[in-house]
Amino acid sequence: MKITFLGVGTAFSLKNANSNLLVESGNTKLCIDCGRSAFPSIEKYGFSLKDTTHILLSAIYSDKTGGLEEVAFMTKFVFKFKVALLGTPTLLDRLWHFTLKGGLEYIEEFPGDLTPHRLEDYYNVLEVTPQQWHTIDEESLLKVYLHPTQHIKGVETYAIEVREGLDDTNKRFLFSGNTKYDLDFIEQRAKECSYIFHDCQLNKEAYKQPGQHASYQQLVQMPPEIKKKVWLYHYEDEPLPNAQEDGFAGFAKDLQSFTL
Repeated sequence: MKITFLGVGTAFSLKNANSNLLVESGNTKLCIDCGRSAFPSIEKYGFSLKDTTHILLSAIYSDKTGGLEEVAFMTKFVFKFKVALLGTPTLLDRLWHFTLKGGLEYIEEFPGDLTPHRLEDYYNVLEVTPQQWHTIDEESLLKVYLHPTQHIKGVETYAIEVREGLDDTNKRFLFSGNTKYDLDFIEQRAKECSYIFHDCQLNKEAYKQPGQHASYQQLVQMPPEIKKKVWLYHYEDEPLPNAQEDGFAGFAKDLQSFTL
């Protein structure tokens, strides 16, 4: 299994692109989230949209979903195939009605056509139940697990755990998505995951009054045996502290890859 960051920045990053992931396993090319910068990043990596087989959503913010209208049009009219789109039933419903429907419901496929379209007309929509393993690739045994996270009350967000192979394999990692600092959760998942990719807020004002993302000052307090597994991402376009000196594996970089 190969994991590549298609950006490591915040939703507002101009330098580091949105924090999305590409997971390669067997014939599967899975994108975790698909922000506005996801496919320019895939092109930089050397792939194309037509190589993508699955997209899994951790939330419906623009840095997670901002590229999905482009994917819908390109796969329908240019590449003529459907990507599998995975998410919880409620998240997919909100995605269509509050994010994508305005641009995709009516597309006049022929002059005068007023046929309303649905999400299923563009994607192979696959509903995923949180807190259960879901198989993506039967051959490589690639599976995903959605852990609900503490982010903003009333907003559906998930950390994504991914594993390849049999249940007892150590070929697994955690992508934190959007979450506040939750040491108990990270301690639990670090027992089984080889990598922890954790979102990190650098803005020093957040240190004084923590916001919706874990701050660097909070994360640096984690036990040393956990920090050495942690790669930080979703950070602002500003100078970085020395994460390795502070015991972390480091700050993930745009297009950096990891192999399990």
